Amino acid sequence: MKILDKRLTLSATDLSAHLGCHHLTQLNLRAARGELKRPYYDDPTLELLREKGIEHEAEYLAHLKGQGHSVTELPEHAATPDDTLAAMREGADVIFQAALDDGRWRGRADFLLRVEGASGLGDYHYEVVDTKLARETRAGTVLQLCLYADLVGQMQGRRPDRVMVVSPGKGFEPEVFRVDHYEAYYQLVKQRLGEAVDGETPETYPEPVSQCDICNWFQVCGDKRREDDHLSLVAGISKLQRTELAEWGIETLTQLGEATLEEGKRPTRGTRQGLEKVQDQARVQLIGRQGKHPYHEMVQPVVGGEGLTRLPEPSEGDVFFDLEGDAFAGDAFSETQSGAGGLEYLFGWVTVDGDQQYNAHWAYDAEGEKRIFEQFMDAMVERRQRFPDMHIYHYAPYEPGALKRLMGRYATREEEVDDFLRQAVFVDLYGVVRQGVRCSVESYSIKRLEEFYEYEREQALPEL
Repeated sequence: MKILDKRLTLSATDLSAHLGCHHLTQLNLRAARGELKRPYYDDPTLELLREKGIEHEAEYLAHLKGQGHSVTELPEHAATPDDTLAAMREGADVIFQAALDDGRWRGRADFLLRVEGASGLGDYHYEVVDTKLARETRAGTVLQLCLYADLVGQMQGRRPDRVMVVSPGKGFEPEVFRVDHYEAYYQLVKQRLGEAVDGETPETYPEPVSQCDICNWFQVCGDKRREDDHLSLVAGISKLQRTELAEWGIETLTQLGEATLEEGKRPTRGTRQGLEKVQDQARVQLIGRQGKHPYHEMVQPVVGGEGLTRLPEPSEGDVFFDLEGDAFAGDAFSETQSGAGGLEYLFGWVTVDGDQQYNAHWAYDAEGEKRIFEQFMDAMVERRQRFPDMHIYHYAPYEPGALKRLMGRYATREEEVDDFLRQAVFVDLYGVVRQGVRCSVESYSIKRLEEFYEYEREQALPEL
């Protein structure tokens, strides 16, 4: 979003951003007008994603050249729409980094591919292809591609019938989307974005959304929510519950923590039990905040098999297990049997029979990942033969899910993993904590809970 020659111009990114967060649109608009300074954060994760995106784009370009296609490479960030139109008229098979602009909307398509079919250019026209890292194409990506198709259509006198996405690990086979199937949705979002920036500025609030994870404004919005003591600070509360409580006149964590919910009153959406649960959570957080020290309460299970009653009897053979993985670790784009990339790059587990022993095994490639997976499963099978009552404890459901993926990816240790799952060898401590203890934290991530079990971290963590 920029103001050029006193005219507001919008990009494909603005379109997908508006879909993710209407408040973001207003912040970007104020920044474009010079009313706010746009924040910038040096985020290594986002920088890695940018590098991997460029790498994937370059590999697809090399793939097209390897197929014998003629390629016109336009200068990145310097090409103009006139350069793009000139390349289209020359009829190159592939146009790389195509600049698109109709004066109001602009964008830069990764690739334009020549296909048969009459247009203002002659007996051919171009279709849009974008390279994306995501394994699944999201709505925002489809909207961006529809905008590119719209702009390309204006330039060549024919809107492309299709747009395509090339993701890693699929042999550069594009995922195809018919533009007609998304036209109504695209026009609706486009219209609403136009109304949000052209008309009277609407009142918006920085509600937490998934867009926050990749947004440079996250600190600004987080500070605002904290200043307002917003209900989203209550651990585990849902947007539906926040909306319901606001209708009851409860709009802050403090109000919720101090409230006594009216006897017999039922929400129009959700359950009374759910509201009582988040009210208790807010109360505990408020006690911790006011006392300036960690505070917790034990939760009496309503039925058997909840909370602390989920814990099995301790065994000398118990194992505490943690996995670290990343979709872009190692050779992120190498195809495996599952078509997925990335690595489970660190297997760590602790045993407590005799002296406590920590085991750490690193994987730097697919071969190492397979080897360590097999070694871990073999070690656990051998250990279970010695300690039939042992369990493998982990925090959150990532670890069993990852082992199942590795089992399928490498077609090995299927029976062993299946047996562990059927016999309930894995115990998720996150579920135990969420049901069994109420803590004065805004999130039940294990890092947030460190102060409760007196863990002293040698390496400081960034603010969450």
